[in-house]
Amino acid sequence: MTQTSNTQVQKLGELGVLAVKNSLYECRVNHTRISPKKHAFTYRVFMLAIDLDDFPKLPLLSRNRFNLFSIDDRDHIHTDPEKSTRENLTAWLAENGTAIPADARITLLTFPRVLGYAFNPVSFYYISSKSGEPIAAVAEVTNTYREMKLFPLGVPDEEGKFDRLIAKNFYVSPFSDPNDAFHFRIAQPGEKWHVSINNLTEGKPTLLSSITGERRNLTTSRLALYAVKYPLISLSIIFRIHLHALLLFLKKIPHFPKSTPIGRAVLPAGSTTPASSTDH
Repeated sequence: MTQTSNTQVQKLGELGVLAVKNSLYECRVNHTRISPKKHAFTYRVFMLAIDLDDFPKLPLLSRNRFNLFSIDDRDHIHTDPEKSTRENLTAWLAENGTAIPADARITLLTFPRVLGYAFNPVSFYYISSKSGEPIAAVAEVTNTYREMKLFPLGVPDEEGKFDRLIAKNFYVSPFSDPNDAFHFRIAQPGEKWHVSINNLTEGKPTLLSSITGERRNLTTSRLALYAVKYPLISLSIIFRIHLHALLLFLKKIPHFPKSTPIGRAVLPAGSTTPASSTDH
């Protein structure tokens, strides 16, 4: 396992990019398709940054039970239903060559359930040592069939970003070849947070996606405000996905059926068989 140098950790700390514990991020999401035809849209959302070992105690936010907002282990890596998200992720990392210390901090950045309904197109795990040294990051991608795949992103570079080009081998959209590649460039969550995930076809970008967020305090009043400002956020995300799929269909963008052969197996939500995500 590759470790980040002490000099790099100090630099990351100076930049203020080490993982922020239990926060909200108010975000702008942008999707820009540049090939074979142009199509772009932007919308605003919020995401939660949650320490998996220190879940916040707030009346409007629960873990593994119904509430206005909730985080449920079943919505994330769930290879063993008897184990927590942290335990399943730790086991998956070990199987993929990254052993983490028992006292490592894991911050999950994700969309919450709203009134029990969940859809998380992408979530991120940031793993750091007890002292705050970055160890690894993982992107968790879920499609509308509720299939899930994890992508290991390694350790941050000197700019505090995770930068990795990796084979997709996963059916994400009917308008993208599942055998394309993803280029992840993921910042550590600080006062500001930026993520770019670009889809590459034969080495050329065809779809550019980004999330840009600003940190907010995670409080009951803020959650109540966002319930009004971003009503039924999970439903609005799935609605936008289907709406823009229709627009792409009307633009006659090439379509890839679900039966398109892919290089590796995916990880269905609730599956007991983890998929390998070590493709380069």
